[in-house]
Amino acid sequence: MNTRFNASAVVAAPVRIAPLALAITLGALVPGTALADPSVAPTRHYELVAGSLSAALTDFARQAGVSVQFSATQIGALRAPALVGDFSVGAGFARLLEGSGLYAKDLGGGVYLIQPVSADSTMLRVLEVTAERSGQNPLLPAASIVAENSATASKTGTSILQNAQAVNVVTREEIEARGAGDVTQALQYTPGVVSQYGNTDMRHDWLSVRGFNPGRFMDGLRLPYGVLGYAQPRIDPYLLERVEVLKGPASVLYGQSLPGGLLNMISKRPGTGADNELRLQYGSHNHRELAFDLGGDVNEQGSVAYRVVGLGREADSQVDHVGEKRTLLAPSLMWQVSDSTRLTLLAHYQKIDADGGGAPPALPALGTLYGGAGWGKLGPDTFIGEPGYDHFVNEQFLLGYELEHQLNDTWTLRQNLRLSDVDTDTRRVQGYMLSGNSLVRYAWAFPEQSRALTIDNQAMAAVQLGDVEHRLLLGLDYQREEGRYDEHFSGLSVSPIDLTTLQYTGDAIEPPLTTRRDQDRYQVGLYLQDEIQWHAWSVQLAGRYDVAKADNDVTDYLGGTRTSVKQDDEAFSGRAGLVYSFDNGLAPYVGYTRSFAPTAGTGDDGEALKPTEGEQYELGLRYQPVGSRSLFTLSAYRLTQQDVLTRDLVTNQRSQTGEVEIQGIELEGKMEVTQGMQAIASWAWTDSEITRDGNAAIEGNQQPFVPKRQGSLWLDYRLQDGLFRGLGMGAGARYLGASYGETANNYKSDAVTLFDAAVSYDLRALTGEPGVSLQLSANNLTDREYISTCISAMSCYWGEGRNVTASLSYRW
Repeated sequence: MNTRFNASAVVAAPVRIAPLALAITLGALVPGTALADPSVAPTRHYELVAGSLSAALTDFARQAGVSVQFSATQIGALRAPALVGDFSVGAGFARLLEGSGLYAKDLGGGVYLIQPVSADSTMLRVLEVTAERSGQNPLLPAASIVAENSATASKTGTSILQNAQAVNVVTREEIEARGAGDVTQALQYTPGVVSQYGNTDMRHDWLSVRGFNPGRFMDGLRLPYGVLGYAQPRIDPYLLERVEVLKGPASVLYGQSLPGGLLNMISKRPGTGADNELRLQYGSHNHRELAFDLGGDVNEQGSVAYRVVGLGREADSQVDHVGEKRTLLAPSLMWQVSDSTRLTLLAHYQKIDADGGGAPPALPALGTLYGGAGWGKLGPDTFIGEPGYDHFVNEQFLLGYELEHQLNDTWTLRQNLRLSDVDTDTRRVQGYMLSGNSLVRYAWAFPEQSRALTIDNQAMAAVQLGDVEHRLLLGLDYQREEGRYDEHFSGLSVSPIDLTTLQYTGDAIEPPLTTRRDQDRYQVGLYLQDEIQWHAWSVQLAGRYDVAKADNDVTDYLGGTRTSVKQDDEAFSGRAGLVYSFDNGLAPYVGYTRSFAPTAGTGDDGEALKPTEGEQYELGLRYQPVGSRSLFTLSAYRLTQQDVLTRDLVTNQRSQTGEVEIQGIELEGKMEVTQGMQAIASWAWTDSEITRDGNAAIEGNQQPFVPKRQGSLWLDYRLQDGLFRGLGMGAGARYLGASYGETANNYKSDAVTLFDAAVSYDLRALTGEPGVSLQLSANNLTDREYISTCISAMSCYWGEGRNVTASLSYRW
């Protein structure tokens, strides 16, 4: 099979099945939104000192509970007067913008756009159909660690309070406050999310959500996976505006997925008024990095805006001989075609070139998890591969667009499309068995490629029937991915290594190609969602029908054989939820949702395996105190995965008789305690059980990577006035309970508590001018050594040790 797409076939198919996209070219115009009258609006008290206009607008919007957008070039070095007293939102903006030649245009939904008084009414018009029920647009900066809505949970930007399914959001502001260097670090304070291998892998972010690997999405579109999961793109958090985790089955809007949930990463995009930034970093393990984030208007009208994000990085790691070189460039362009039509182009290229295979080696349990080894302790820096052989290269290229057109006051059309190309090449020497003080090893290589096309067409309508409001979403999506996995292996072809001396032998060479796996899979899904609002009641009803097909070809070059398996699956997924919103900010909810995921291969009867299915019941309570920027969530759930593939150890027959049940309670609070003080707290109790298995000895065991308890607390305080205005201090603690790394539950990693800290100083807050900010961040501050997980007697992994990073940023 040729892993390159047949362009005519791949492009023609979605065009045939997506007639909705044709209507997007219609050019109906929608009148602009008028400026609200501040005299009839509610007021609140503010005490803002005079300073830079950019900082004043951001601070005012955060306290007012609204979102503000402006061009950094438009604001420039303008200053704002002090704002002390009781003001409505409109009056507050008017006071801050006095004499600037600018005004705040109310776009509705709690979103304000700063533009010249004489500006044309169509300039930078933002389509707010995705955020009418909340104070934020989920694709734009939140200006807080607290997100009020989600781009993932309903695809319509509905308020988190009105969603009947748990969703956790890590905003750009939280990522920067904690100094998170990758997506796994960004999610370290999120309940129910576990780093599977201790976050020491430079290749991928290995995560578990409610006991299962999450589907990975970016801007609502599925990312490529490859055949065995090695050709996955790794997304750097510097590219992102926020990271969202939708908990539980999510097939109703996204198609095939495991029941634990999915991860959706939202890109930085142009036209948001964000500052330009140039950043230098230096840190542990010789970490050196230069990054930039630049953007602005292309034309005088401001209807075309650009943004370019990039970085270059070189770093070693806590493991000897393992390091990386990374290059990233991500340009994007926003074109406000008319008052009702917007086109955003998003692209990025990244290359990771990593010595040592890009990840720590799997080490024996003896000498890591257990003591008493004749060779002593194999510490976190131990490398048992071959320095001249182990290597990893990943090149990824993503190119796509988001097209949105508002037909009229009722209907809006959207089409999101992305092409993805990921190539990885991995060579590693790994341990096979122990022989005295020696580790018997083998060399292998496993390059993998993936090409993917993903399209999501949506038609949204807001319909008012009496006092009942309906938010309808009709969608048709198409996903196709072609992958190839090559395995090079020739037995125990490398000399053993003496674990007492760790002297490398230098005799590893790449083995010949032994197995090739070609996979071509696609999915077409039609979904319908109705969000119903009646007084304080919110109802969510959704259903989806999927057709998923896959062709799998395996070529055995040693045996001279070729086998082919065709999967042809169909599935219906549903979701139902109910929320009641009290006037005091309490919002209890109850929800039910289902998922499906195709299972590759055949059973012992020669027939293709059927998809595994999942379902979840969830009961929760959210609380957002009126007038605050805080959000508290308590959720209790029970989810089940059925038709899990198992093998009977007596008859050696495979069957889909397995079942996994997970139930738990999760608590998360993100709050602005006082002006300048923020807190993040989370706790999770998770009870997992393998309830059925072909091996009776497995039944009753815990699911791998699922600690029964985990919790975290982060506190951050920034001085608001005085000589040290802009000085910030943050500290956090993370507790991760004991867990097993495999279904037999033979290898248990102990519980661990880790501490993090950050100190920053933003000189712009003191001077009110564009300038420098400094930050020092530390993960695992006490350098606690711990085994993250062991998946077998020969595969144990150390968790990430102390990692300190110093950043110097210049913003203007």
